Amino acid sequence: MDNIAVIGLGLMGTPLATLLMRAGYRVTGYDIMEKQASALVPLGMSVAKSPREAAAGAWLTLLSLPNWDAVRQVVEGPEGVLEGARPGRIVVDTGTSPPRETAAMAARLAAKGIDWLDVPISGSSAQAREGNMVFMAGGRRGAFEKIEPVLDKIGKKTVYAGENGAGATLKLVVNHILYLNEAAAIEGLVLGRKAGLDPEIMFDAIVSGAASSDLIAARGREMLAGRFEPKGPVGIAVKDMGLILEMAGQLGVMLPMGGLYQQFLLEARHRGWEREDATAVMKIYEQLAGISRKD
Repeated sequence: MDNIAVIGLGLMGTPLATLLMRAGYRVTGYDIMEKQASALVPLGMSVAKSPREAAAGAWLTLLSLPNWDAVRQVVEGPEGVLEGARPGRIVVDTGTSPPRETAAMAARLAAKGIDWLDVPISGSSAQAREGNMVFMAGGRRGAFEKIEPVLDKIGKKTVYAGENGAGATLKLVVNHILYLNEAAAIEGLVLGRKAGLDPEIMFDAIVSGAASSDLIAARGREMLAGRFEPKGPVGIAVKDMGLILEMAGQLGVMLPMGGLYQQFLLEARHRGWEREDATAVMKIYEQLAGISRKD
């Protein structure tokens, strides 16, 4: 029960694999980019040649992939997880995925005797490296209880949201609030800059008072300095907001502010900032406000 596979070793997958090894688990990893996997070999990770091979020897397989198309390919495609995993095994999707699709995936895998759980993560890649993550699980309760001790060892909180799709749904709700928090932070910081406030005094006042948030505390100084190293890239934010608005449309829920912020994210992607942090939207606001950066 100590063999775990991690498929997808990017911004989130690498911290997951690293934390699992530190917790004493034997980890087999796979990534389409070989250098991503080889970088973890010195820490003790074994490298698989395919998702099938990674899943074959693991009781638990964690997926950390960029979008649902990648998930379906890795799970159901040639040399995929389903070709390696045996009945009784558990597959967990830690990405931000469409709730209806993930519930349908669970039904397909259940027919093969494999448990599927949607367990997205609340937390940036920087938070993930420190184990400062919240796991939100959807799936069969019995399967969740088997993986809960693992998640508790590498994160700060594990929440059981309900049946398959509930974890994915909760993640979209969390992300919607996060992105609107991001938008509010950008607007306030740009307003303060335009008014000539000292950035450090402004930041200190915000994080010490009622307007503080984890996002501002973690990224506020970098935003004010014009540094947008990816903790949650623009490309991922565009995808996630698309899923949020799609779910809202299916449920008949209006999200006008979310729809507007999606337009700013799309513009940021159009300008070639897809790999920068989503807070790079701040540069659009600054340009509209006539703020130039000398740094």
